[in-house]
Parts: sequence; C-alpha cells; structure tokens
Amino acid sequence: MESETPSRWQDVGTTGEVISQAGRELERAARKGREPGETAAAREALLAVTAAGARLARQLDMLAAAYETPNSAEPSELHVVLDQAAAAAEDLGNCAKVAAQAILDE
Repeated sequence: MESETPSRWQDVGTTGEVISQAGRELERAARKGREPGETAAAREALLAVTAAGARLARQLDMLAAAYETPNSAEPSELHVVLDQAAAAAEDLGNCAKVAAQAILDE
C-alpha cells in the first residue's frame, strides 16, 4: 500500500486542479452575468465541481485508509485530518450540485 501512496497524492493534486479550473470558469461566467450561454457555462462548471468533489472525497478516503494505524486505540492525526478533508470535499460537491440545480430552477 505504501508504494501506491505517492500516486494517490498525485491523484488528489490532479483533482484539485480540476476544481480550480472549474472555479475559474465559474468566475468568468459570473463576471459576464446574463450574457447568452453564461448561465449554462456556470452550471457546467458547478457540475464539474460536483463530480470532482465526489472524486476528491473518495481519493481522500482511500488516503485516510492508507494512514490508518491498526491495533491502535485512537486513529492517527493524519487519518483524522484526511477523513475530515474527505467529508469537506463531499460537502463541496453536494453544495455545487444544489447550486447547479438552482440555475435550472430559475
């Protein structure tokens, strides 16, 4: 499992870049306001964040599992932090999903 950990961190970095790119696209769409196609562009960016948030949550969960300390009374600090980060990534994805749906409901 240890040999897979560096590539898992790279996966997390790649997913973070996807979220960052979607954030830039969302910002661009927001600046242009109600110009034709910008609402759709904003929704697409939010859907990209939704998917990436779910993927990031899974990746962080796998990393948390890799840093578990078996036969320990308490989890390691790193395991706890990664588990909390996974929950936050899941929340991000869920919030983006709600925002994308709100655009459709307008």
